[in-house]
Amino acid sequence: MIRSKAIIDKTEVVAENGVVTAMHPLAAEAGAEILQQGGNATDAAIATAFAVGVVEPFMSGLGGAAYGMVYDAATKQTTTFDGAVVVPRAGREDMFALSPSSQKGSGAYGWRSTLGDAAETGYRSVLVPGAVATYAKMLEMFGTMTLGQVMAPAIRLAAEGFFVDWYVFANCAAALQRLRPFPHIMSVFYKPNGLPFKTVNHDDIGNADRLVQSDLAKTMERIAADGPEVFYQGEIGQAIARHVSENGGTITEQDMADYEVRIREPLRVNYRGYHIAMISENSGGPSVAQMFNILEGFDLAGFGHNSARSLHVIGEAMRLAFADRFAHLGDPAFDPIPLTGLQCKAYAAARRQAIDVRRGPVAAPVGDPWSFQPGGRPASGALRTGGDYADQHTTHLSVIDGERNMVSLTASLGQRFGSGILVPGTGVVLNNGLMWFDPEPGKINSIAPGKIALHAGTPVLAFDEQGPLMAVGVPGGRMVLTSVLQVVLNVLDYGLGIQHAISAPRIHAEVGPLWIDPRLPEEVMAELRQIRDDVAERAETYLISSYYGRPNGVLINRETGLLHGGVEPYKMSTAIGV
Repeated sequence: MIRSKAIIDKTEVVAENGVVTAMHPLAAEAGAEILQQGGNATDAAIATAFAVGVVEPFMSGLGGAAYGMVYDAATKQTTTFDGAVVVPRAGREDMFALSPSSQKGSGAYGWRSTLGDAAETGYRSVLVPGAVATYAKMLEMFGTMTLGQVMAPAIRLAAEGFFVDWYVFANCAAALQRLRPFPHIMSVFYKPNGLPFKTVNHDDIGNADRLVQSDLAKTMERIAADGPEVFYQGEIGQAIARHVSENGGTITEQDMADYEVRIREPLRVNYRGYHIAMISENSGGPSVAQMFNILEGFDLAGFGHNSARSLHVIGEAMRLAFADRFAHLGDPAFDPIPLTGLQCKAYAAARRQAIDVRRGPVAAPVGDPWSFQPGGRPASGALRTGGDYADQHTTHLSVIDGERNMVSLTASLGQRFGSGILVPGTGVVLNNGLMWFDPEPGKINSIAPGKIALHAGTPVLAFDEQGPLMAVGVPGGRMVLTSVLQVVLNVLDYGLGIQHAISAPRIHAEVGPLWIDPRLPEEVMAELRQIRDDVAERAETYLISSYYGRPNGVLINRETGLLHGGVEPYKMSTAIGV
């Protein structure tokens, strides 16, 4: 049988003085507005980040995490900002009562379920947020404008409101049952009768509902005037700690006051002469670096773009890297982690030997990066375990300006609307960061005071011999890792433009079957099934699915010097050039 195939795409934005890509058009407009006012890429990125937390409030916000990268054209230096959420001092590995072993959690990683879903929903799931500190520090170090200037578009959107579009409506509808027990968040994002707001009908726009977040606007005004200190050491932080602790959570005023964003050199991987920079340690960076190192030994360009052989080999590299990710990665402040070994070219060559280009899948056994780690293997630590497929409620934005400064930034609340907790009087929706931890004691990702979970955030900056080349990233849980890998491969190995690189069908593989986008040609899917017996079709939709992440990015055209912006074609994602 021959079936029709969906042709789904968006146009590529081309500009000279700057391009902003974001998951919502109003957020991209906020960043473009700042560029037009003379701001640089960091100014525009932080404006976009604050704005997207208003117009896409179920994915990110002041109460969440943020992971950013900045390339400064003046100094030619790249800096990473890891604003992960942090376990409060009162957190402990046995803080949750577990459901029977046969029951898995309802959230991201398939850990043992906790009674009342307490590790994933409600006050006890909240960790100390890092987004505000991250945005403020990025702006302080690399911006040219004030917090008040870059936050103005977001404050305006929150105070005046915006028409509810189908994307906001769909996500609010999907979260309704989970949020019903929490009156504060229901009072902001739903009608008094408990139903979602009416979405825009362009034939009758006068009857559309506007989503107004007055308390959030006032909170952002305070941050704009008084800086991040008011959020962490001042009245806002005190209100967050008080509301959470009074309702059984663990965050204290001291936890808020002590938060610091981690600022570091990037993880760098050399791939066929290109230099790819990512966040290191307990992010997605080490695993994506390992995938690049494994794939460097194959002639992907010779195999052909999205050929069965290319997709098979890429899928096997994903599986091997995820096997090592689940076995070896965690917070290096709490457990010994073989980061150098995992990123070693020789280790990648050893892992590559498990891949047969003619058949699969390989068993994907856990490798031994400790053999390639300086100093060798330490005394054994916690038991390593992974989980199931991850939740996908995150956002990403990318910016390159006229001076070719670059920013790639990913932010998250965890699950949709985070914990479901909105702090009254502030408009701040709080994360459910404890979902990233295993609630069982004795595991590498078990809960501990001050600990940071292994997260999937993988903002990417890429460079060639001429300098800065591309800023790109992906929201979408652990699909972040496999999606950003394929977008970068599409550009570097196959020579695709940024929009084509993002719109092209992708695959995903980790612990289960090889997911393939049914938009692939029938003959490619048939050949893949001859090579391997674990192929499963997963079709992306316009609503709330995200089987393959939702990339966006900006690419510098080496022939013209112009900036090209690309975004995923299914949702509200938008690229704007100036």
